[in-house]
Amino acid sequence: MVNMEIKKEEETKEISHEKGDDDAATAAVAEEKMKLSVDEVIEKYVGSFGLSQMLQVVLVSFSLVFDSQNTLVTIFTDAQPSGWRCKTSAINASLSPSWCMNDTAGGGGNEGQLAGHVCGLAAGSWEWTGGNSATTIAEWDLICHRKFLAAIPTSLFFIGSIFGCTFYGRLADVWLGRKKILLLACILTSITTFFASLSPNVWIYSFLRFSNGFARSGNGICSIVLSMEVVGNKWRGQVGQYGFFFYTAGLLSLPFIAYPIRTHWRYLYRIISLPPLVYIFLLVPLVVESPRWLLVRGRNKEALEVLRKLARWNRKKLPDNIELIIPSQATTTGSEGDKDTIGDENENIWTTRWAAKRMIIVMLFGFGVGFVYFGIQLNTENLNFNLYLTVIINALMEIPAIIIGGILLSFTNRRLLSSLSAISAGVLCILCIIFTTASSKNTSSSNWPKLTIEAIGFMASSITFDVLNIYCVELFPTNVRNFAVSMSRASLMLGASLSPLLVAVGRLSPSFSFIVLGALSIVSGTLSVWLPETRNAPLYETLKQQEEEEEEKRRRLRQSSFRA
Repeated sequence: MVNMEIKKEEETKEISHEKGDDDAATAAVAEEKMKLSVDEVIEKYVGSFGLSQMLQVVLVSFSLVFDSQNTLVTIFTDAQPSGWRCKTSAINASLSPSWCMNDTAGGGGNEGQLAGHVCGLAAGSWEWTGGNSATTIAEWDLICHRKFLAAIPTSLFFIGSIFGCTFYGRLADVWLGRKKILLLACILTSITTFFASLSPNVWIYSFLRFSNGFARSGNGICSIVLSMEVVGNKWRGQVGQYGFFFYTAGLLSLPFIAYPIRTHWRYLYRIISLPPLVYIFLLVPLVVESPRWLLVRGRNKEALEVLRKLARWNRKKLPDNIELIIPSQATTTGSEGDKDTIGDENENIWTTRWAAKRMIIVMLFGFGVGFVYFGIQLNTENLNFNLYLTVIINALMEIPAIIIGGILLSFTNRRLLSSLSAISAGVLCILCIIFTTASSKNTSSSNWPKLTIEAIGFMASSITFDVLNIYCVELFPTNVRNFAVSMSRASLMLGASLSPLLVAVGRLSPSFSFIVLGALSIVSGTLSVWLPETRNAPLYETLKQQEEEEEEKRRRLRQSSFRA
C-alpha cells in the first residue's frame, strides 16, 4: 500500500510538471508579438472607416467653420460701401439737387464712378448712405488716393498665415502634436478676432488681421492631417474632401450673419470670435491624437491605446500581442519613457533632394491655386451684383465641388484631377471677360451670365484647392507631413495675399482681374505633371522609408516593362 501511494504521488507530480510545461509554452506563444504597421492595424483590426473615424473627422472638421469665417470675413467688413449722397447743407450751399440725385443713383460701389464724383467733392459735402460704421472703407475713408490701403489688412492676414503655417507645421511635427496645436490655434483665433473689432485705425486693424491670420493657420493644417491619418488608404481622398463641407458651412453662414448687422462691421468680428471658444470646451476634448505621430515620436503605448479606443468605438478589438512598427526599420523603441524617437530627427524635407524638389513644385502649384481660389471670392464685388447673394451662390457652388471632387477622387488620379480642374477654372475666368462689357450696363439680365460662369469657375477652383490639400498629405511621410502641409498652405496664403491687390485694380478694370486669374490658373494646372501619383499608395512614416519603398516600386516597374 505504501509503495502504491508513493507511485501515485510520483505520477501526480509528473503530470503537474507536464501541465506546467504546457502552460509555459502557451504563455510563450501568447507573448510572441505581432509586428504590424499602423496601416495594417487599421485595415485588419480597427476598420478602414467606421464610426470612430467618422466621429474624428466631424470633430476636427468643425474648426474649418470659423477658419472659413475668419479668412473671408473681409468680403463684408472691407467691402466698397453701397452708395453715397450729398449732405443737405452742401446741396443748398454749392451743389445743385439735380447733380447730387443723378450721381447718387450710380454712385454705389464702383471705384471708377467714385473717382469721377466723390473724389472731386470737398470733404464734408457728402456721406455714405449706409453710415460710416458699415465697413472699414467707409469709416477710415479708404478711397480715391487711399484706395490701396483697403487691400493691406487682407493681404497681411494671408502673410500672417504664411508665418503661422511655418510655425505650427514644425511645432506639430516635432513637439506638441496635432491635437495640442489645434487647441492652441483655436484659442489664439478667438482672441485676435475679438481684438480686431476694437481697432482704432487701419494700421492697428492691419496688424490684428496679420495676427489673426497667424493664429488661424493651425486649424486648417491639423484638421486635414488628423482626419486622414486615422482612416484606411481607400478612404483618404473622400475623408479629406468631405471635411471641406464644414469650410463651406462657414462661408455660407457669413452673409446671413453679416446682413442683419450690415451697418456695423465691428459686430461681425465679435460674433465670429465666439465659435472657437465653444469648440475648445465642447469638442476638442473628444478628439484623439494621431497614432502615426505618436509612433514616430517613440510613444508606442499611447499610439496603441489610441488604436484600441478607435477599435472599441467600431465595436472591434485589437489582439493583446500587437507591437507597432515602422516598415523597413529593424528596431523600434517600445518603452513609454524612452526619449529616442523612431524616426530620425535629422530628417528634413530641404536636405532630402527628392522631397525638396517635390515640395517646391507643390508650393508653386499652391501659389497659383491660392491666388485664384481666394481671388475669385474677394473679386465678387467687381461683378456689379448683389454682394450677399453672390457670396451665397459661391458658397453653394462649394457643395457640388466637394461632392464631385469626392466621387472623382475615388477612381481618378490625383495628378490628373488637380491639373484639369485648375485649367478649367482658368478658362472659365477668361470667359467672364466676354460679358464684362455687357454687364457694365448694370442690368440684372446682363449680369446673370457672367455670374453663372464665375460661379462654375469658382467650383472648379474649389475642387483644385481641396484636391491639393489631400494630395500634399499623401506626398510626404508622417515625420514631416505637418510641415509639408504647412508649406503647401503657406504657398496658398502667399498667393491669396496678392489677390486683394488684384481686387483693388479690378475696381478700375474688371476685365484685367479676370485675365490675370485665368492665366495664372492655367499655368498652375500644368505644374502637377511633375508630381508622382499617390492614389491607393500607403501613407509612409519616415522620409527614409518612403524613399526606399518608392525606389523599390520604380525598380519593379522597370523590370516589368523590360520583360514586356
